[in-house]
Amino acid sequence: MAQGFKSIQRTKTYKKEDTLFQKISNSTEGEKKPLSWYRAAVKQAASSYKKDMSKFVQDERGTNEDENMLRRFAKEGHLFMFEYKAKMKWLPYYDRFPLVYCIKATPTEFWGANLHYLNPKKRILVIKKLLDGKIDIPKICFHKYIQDHVDGLLLDLAADEWDTAILLPTEDFVKNIGSTAFPYDKELVWEETNESFYDKIKGSRVIQGYGSKQSVEMSK
Repeated sequence: MAQGFKSIQRTKTYKKEDTLFQKISNSTEGEKKPLSWYRAAVKQAASSYKKDMSKFVQDERGTNEDENMLRRFAKEGHLFMFEYKAKMKWLPYYDRFPLVYCIKATPTEFWGANLHYLNPKKRILVIKKLLDGKIDIPKICFHKYIQDHVDGLLLDLAADEWDTAILLPTEDFVKNIGSTAFPYDKELVWEETNESFYDKIKGSRVIQGYGSKQSVEMSK
């Protein structure tokens, strides 16, 4: 996973039952897999949709299609998965494989809610609200991300992927001691966020770049 999503361009549009994340979930055939397997599977599945890189710049200028794609920079109102290397000076732990709903972005940094800080049941509640055009997310999930610390590109998820993406166990919480990163128990993270779950940031979701028809539907 050292190269992040650098080798991936964009995917075609899929039916609900054939989303990238649903295919990964189905491939387990009911067997319990280690967390590292899911993270590797995400990258492997996405890389099979590699496209002509000459189209990349055009995609960055904006698109109205609702499909998975790779971006250099985060975009407000979108849900991203990426690899990240945080500075640990003030952080007790962090997620190396975040799933972030972006609320503000510049070319050098972006702010958003990492839904991995919530247990899967609470993620479902958050995603339902987002798909209804509403932001209703615990403050503790919000973080600032430095663009230079993103390893590779950001995988921008189509709206049809959202409710399957949140259920895959791809979170990778670590605690750095010196120059070594040690695993940090996700259950401890979820206990902490449960205590402040109702201290939330609320508002209307900015919907752009998901197709005019769907944008209207999600904002009703």
